[in-house]
Amino acid sequence: MSQEKIDAYKKEKSERKERIAKQKKRNKIIKITSIVACVAIVATIAGSIIWNRVNATNAAAETAAATEATTEVTEDTTVAEDSTTEAAATETEETTETAAN
Repeated sequence: MSQEKIDAYKKEKSERKERIAKQKKRNKIIKITSIVACVAIVATIAGSIIWNRVNATNAAAETAAATEATTEVTEDTTVAEDSTTEAAATETEETTETAAN
């Protein structure tokens, strides 16, 4: 071998450890970054699913509450109408009795 080839080989060999260390660092950084990106994507998807289910549950609860309130108002109105009708009937009976006496 020529002296130039021997010098090039020695230089490459001396830098090999540094190059391998840099490659290992890059590989670790790539792995960690990939894992963080995957976790972020999964968290976003899971959060979206949970958010949609919670909103659907809240909407159903609001609809049920609105329906219940409407039913209560209707029942109160019916009770009030019945009371008014009974009061009018009582007044009519009293008026009839008073006129008969």
